[in-house]
Amino acid sequence: MMDTWAERVAGATVRSLPRQVGAVPVLYPLLAALRVRETINALRFSRADIDLGRLVEVLTLNRLMSPQPLYRVGQWAAQTVVASMFGLDVQKLYDQRFGRGLDELHPFLGEAWVALAAGAVRQEGVDLSVVHWDTTSVYLEGQYEDSEWAAYGHSSDGRSDKKQVKVGLDATSRERMPLLYRLLNGGTADITTPVPNLAAIAAFLRRPECARLAVRPLVVGDCKMVTPAAVAAAHRHHLYYLGPWQSSSVVHDVIRSVSEAELAAHELNYRPQRHFAADHPFVPYRGVWRPFPVTYEGQTYHDRGLVVWSAGKQRLDEEKRKFHLKRLLNRLEEIGGYLNRGRYIRREYAAHQIALAQRGNPAKGLVQVALQGRDRHLSLTFRIDREALAQTQALDGRYLLGTNAAHLSAHETLTYFKAQDGVEKRNRDLKGPLRVRPLYLHSDQRIEGLVFINLLALLVRAILELRCRRAGLHDTADQILGAFTSLYATDQVFVDGSRLTQLGELSSSQQRVLEALHFPSPTRYLRPLPG
Repeated sequence: MMDTWAERVAGATVRSLPRQVGAVPVLYPLLAALRVRETINALRFSRADIDLGRLVEVLTLNRLMSPQPLYRVGQWAAQTVVASMFGLDVQKLYDQRFGRGLDELHPFLGEAWVALAAGAVRQEGVDLSVVHWDTTSVYLEGQYEDSEWAAYGHSSDGRSDKKQVKVGLDATSRERMPLLYRLLNGGTADITTPVPNLAAIAAFLRRPECARLAVRPLVVGDCKMVTPAAVAAAHRHHLYYLGPWQSSSVVHDVIRSVSEAELAAHELNYRPQRHFAADHPFVPYRGVWRPFPVTYEGQTYHDRGLVVWSAGKQRLDEEKRKFHLKRLLNRLEEIGGYLNRGRYIRREYAAHQIALAQRGNPAKGLVQVALQGRDRHLSLTFRIDREALAQTQALDGRYLLGTNAAHLSAHETLTYFKAQDGVEKRNRDLKGPLRVRPLYLHSDQRIEGLVFINLLALLVRAILELRCRRAGLHDTADQILGAFTSLYATDQVFVDGSRLTQLGELSSSQQRVLEALHFPSPTRYLRPLPG
């Protein structure tokens, strides 16, 4: 009986090895279009068998597909098509080779990033009219005694026990594309970051790739960004700014100057995209303009402030005040019951307990407290200060957005501010899918290098999502990368020494994405790429 072809092939096969193709077919075309390898090598020419630009490509693909510690990147490359498509000897992809690569890259990190980001702006037609700025922290494992960057500070990860670095990120509003970033000492106060950031944006816009756009962007941030110094810097660099002013007596006076009737007459068109529960239906935002002059170092800038009212914020403000007020009143009642017994016979001890009850409680200014009498003859009286309560209630649900952009309507102002979650989402991507944390690199140069790699990966993710939207696809980067995880190729070695690499079957979703983006067939990556 004759063997079947399947039996013949099986009998002639010495070894069959699967290798992941994964998302390479949707990621490498973007790295190539960005000219990552060429840009890096132009800054740092190398005669090494694996040039620095190629190492950056490998590390970036790893960050995007399956983030690994440096010592496992080589193994990962061997288990995918990455090593073979680049014609790399896997034995040379060891951790110290990557570490030295990050060291070599270090002197050119800033120049490399702005070149790549500016190239992306030009290539993808990125809208620079609105830019969002935010900071996040990345905690570190290890001591980092001599580090310029690692320090204790307020942690967005809730890891105050760990040293950290901070990353400040500018992202475009429409495309949510990372534009500029700054690595900051982990103890840096956020309020000190806006002025240098505005200077960096102005310098970026002077690059030849951007200067022809003749754009004056609106830079949006949170309350850490809007300070008198930052306002002066925005005017000095001919930039627009937008963000909420922190609470102060001046800000409160402006907010209270707007009556409920005036607010009620100025509903805004902004509508959140989220779903609202039936018991809390959406109530339109309201907004009224007020002049808001800002003086810094003797110079006064005649800007504006939009007093915004939000039903959701009003509800939260009321609930928060009720909680803290009840907590304070209950504790004062408890202290009153303890007076003239045990340790509470002493006035000093009772006064200390009252101070502890008030400390850190936002409602402490709403309660008038009087401890009277001497030791063993103490009495405590307290009551809600109705005038102070009314003054506080007048602020419920309200905040003040400052800007020097006279061309913005109230609706546009709120819409741009609410889009701030775009850069916050990019920060979550940085610490989520890309796994930038925790960092175990005991070298400042390598910390900076790995943050650069992660930001480059973030840039590629943003371009992937942008191209998908323009092609009519509504998939997120996570969905696309996840859809390609199952794509494999199989290497077969036959008894005569010949080899055959075959691509697994493409799923309908994989085929749909490749066709929509006009990317080449994945078979291209089963053999060494030219160059």
